Amino acid sequence: MKDCSRHSFKTYAATLIAAGILVGNTTTVFAFSPLEPFQKSETPTQRIEASEYTALSRASEALQHGQTMQAIPDLQATVEQNPVNVLGLFHLGNAYLDLAKQSESPAQQANYLEMAQQAFERVVDLNDDLTLVYFKLGKIALMRNDSRLALHYYRIGLKTDPHNAALIFNMARVYDQLGDKPEAIRYYEQTISEDPSFTYAYNNLALMYEDNKDYEHAEKTYKRALKKDPGYNLARLNLGNMYASMENYKAAQETLMEAQVLEPNNEWIYYYLGNMYLRMNQYDSAVEAYNKVLALNPEHTNVYYLIAVALSRLNRMDDALQASLHYLQLAPNGDYAKEMQSLIMAAKLTHSGGITFTRSPLDTQN
Repeated sequence: MKDCSRHSFKTYAATLIAAGILVGNTTTVFAFSPLEPFQKSETPTQRIEASEYTALSRASEALQHGQTMQAIPDLQATVEQNPVNVLGLFHLGNAYLDLAKQSESPAQQANYLEMAQQAFERVVDLNDDLTLVYFKLGKIALMRNDSRLALHYYRIGLKTDPHNAALIFNMARVYDQLGDKPEAIRYYEQTISEDPSFTYAYNNLALMYEDNKDYEHAEKTYKRALKKDPGYNLARLNLGNMYASMENYKAAQETLMEAQVLEPNNEWIYYYLGNMYLRMNQYDSAVEAYNKVLALNPEHTNVYYLIAVALSRLNRMDDALQASLHYLQLAPNGDYAKEMQSLIMAAKLTHSGGITFTRSPLDTQN
């Protein structure tokens, strides 16, 4: 599953860079050891270096506690005192990028992205071998909806580190988003070749096979992901959902129930179970599963549409009417808004004795 109805790994994973710095999916934080006491007989140069180090240490501490805004003045002071401080520049760029992600104002976000780019470009000017910087520049390009520029930065990074599995994975993700399936598949396969433990690549590659109706390869690839990491529930969810689409309901139910044991509060498990039961015409079970989704996430819009369909087939028209109204309240111009309006009208006519409602919107033929 990719985002929303099917899931894929969208976090732009980082990698190892020079000096053995490992970066995960969270904000990069470089830790500093405790400061040693300075000698009393400091030279002016030593005092500047001490001040620069202290500011950077303070900023690192703030970033470790998620205090991005508080860290920026110290980071700015660091690069003002030493314009070639690569670590300070990288941290500053990353702080601005984090603020851009958090910003709800388009103008403010654009401003933060510009400042982040400037900081990262200065890092590249000082040291163009730091692969992680190209991840960040690629992320900025994607936030500006410039996929081609993101690919450009990832390619530069791969020239520096041609075996970097995370960069190759990002290339695949962008081609996936662009709808270029052959290139996406090629880069997902290359990711696995470089790093056989990269489970996200197996999941997304399986999705590509599934989209191409190549269910045999998709199934094998999902299972390879789960063999590498039995706790990787995302692949298990996608596998269960694929089984349901293939009408292999026994395998689908078993797989989704396994996923439920690992994540009992994952709304997508119940969403897929509900969809499976709906396909099987087990409407009571579908309603029960969809209600569990709504208990976990009352704003899961499409579930109101699906539960309205199931309820209408059970002739529970009052409840179907309420579900339809909930859908329209959340998504008045949504994909199923017209169908919900039709269902509401049919329910009202049924109550008035005008017609008997026998068909759901899901049955409508072109």
